[in-house]
Amino acid sequence: MSRHLYLISGLGADERIFNNLCYPPGYEVHFLPWIAPLENEPISSYAARMAQGITADGPVSLIGVSFGGIMSLEIARQIPVEKNILLSSIKTTAEKPPYYNWVRKLGLQHLPDSILYRQRDIIVKKFLNIETEAEKKLVSEYLAKRDYHYLRWAVNTVLHWENDFIPEGLVHIHGAKDMPFPIKFVKPTHVIPDGGHFMVLNRAREINAILEANL
Repeated sequence: MSRHLYLISGLGADERIFNNLCYPPGYEVHFLPWIAPLENEPISSYAARMAQGITADGPVSLIGVSFGGIMSLEIARQIPVEKNILLSSIKTTAEKPPYYNWVRKLGLQHLPDSILYRQRDIIVKKFLNIETEAEKKLVSEYLAKRDYHYLRWAVNTVLHWENDFIPEGLVHIHGAKDMPFPIKFVKPTHVIPDGGHFMVLNRAREINAILEANL
């Protein structure tokens, strides 16, 4: 029986974020695309709808990057998941940086698009720890998207996300230099010493070794 591996990208990204990863033999690899959220949709409802895209007949594993890691945990509540792997993400409410709560309480996520999103390029590129021109070009393409409805829903969902459910055998790979989710708040199973939030692309060799040992 074939094993199936589903990939979930981070906020605003697509399948190209996984271009440098390699997977052990015996897996059929699929990219699970994001879908449009409904108005004020709870993450549990969204995860149930997104999980409908998992149609494989056989054991299923998930790899989620950043917000995709959070979504992979929510999907694991909906369907049986053999292996759940988080990259540059968090797995519980306690791992969210305290200032995320300040943003939520102050309601900063409700500021106008002109403040929150249209001028976000410099800040986002710094937070992702971008290292090469190719990475900069890829992120620029992501930032060119103007689906602010999806961005607002996703940001609000992360700010309000609460979870203490950790699936058995979860693998959590995190960069010591991650800025959106600083390592001092996170307790991963594996640490990439010089990895930033974009390490799925620029630290793929180290990540691939962990994948080979754990999938």
